[in-house]
Amino acid sequence: MKTGISFKEMTDQQPDIQNNPQVYTGLPFTWGALTDVGLCREQNEDAFLIEPEAGLFLVSDGMGGHPGGEVASDFVAENLSVRIETGLHKMRFKSPRAVRRLLKKAVSFHSRELYHEGQSESAPAGMGATVVLCLLLDGRCCVVNVGDSRLYRLRKNRFTQISHDHSYVNELIQRGKLDPDHAADHPDSAVITQYVGMEKKTRPHIRSFKLHPGDRLLLCTDGLTDMLGNAAIKSILLEIGDPQQVVQTLIDKANHAGGHDNITALLIDWLAKTGK
Repeated sequence: MKTGISFKEMTDQQPDIQNNPQVYTGLPFTWGALTDVGLCREQNEDAFLIEPEAGLFLVSDGMGGHPGGEVASDFVAENLSVRIETGLHKMRFKSPRAVRRLLKKAVSFHSRELYHEGQSESAPAGMGATVVLCLLLDGRCCVVNVGDSRLYRLRKNRFTQISHDHSYVNELIQRGKLDPDHAADHPDSAVITQYVGMEKKTRPHIRSFKLHPGDRLLLCTDGLTDMLGNAAIKSILLEIGDPQQVVQTLIDKANHAGGHDNITALLIDWLAKTGK
């Protein structure tokens, strides 16, 4: 696991963090996060990042096999957040439109950077990574993703995927050529069409919305969603209150279902009331 202000680092500093994931007081949210190698892989190529004071959360799934995937997800987690925070600091007016533009440019910039990094002779072959991130700012959530790592929102009893899968299977679904119920069984279900580090220009998907008290935001890699369906994930989010217990249960269930890939889950509970 590689992160900027990482959950692992916070755990090392405070042994009871697993039972009390909100370590910064006065914030309008709390969270839980966990990553696991799964049952079939030797290395964990997933990464997540938590920057609580900036309201920035990120999950990345490395591609290209170890060590390329590990290097790629590490690159995304360490560098993307710095560029976003620097850009926010320089912004005089943080309108939703300006914030969306900043996030989109930051992801596109680091996609090119990772591609060029991968062209060096010393770099592992085939580096690339998915990314899904959200920024909580002024009572709103801005979500950006590239690839098939996802962000879901649970609002009351409605469970919605906010991110957009950049995958061959999803393209078939959008064109009406594949029934969504058959997507998991499609032979090309693992093929993604956009990722950070690709040669062509990356086109991130971006969406923002006003946060409501009680919203739960789940960022995760496909190691979770390939093992658990939406109904199973929703049920766990509805049944368990503590966010750290939620992510632990999600990962345990994904491993029980086969654990075919690395698994990362990051859950944010929005607590604040806002008039905006």
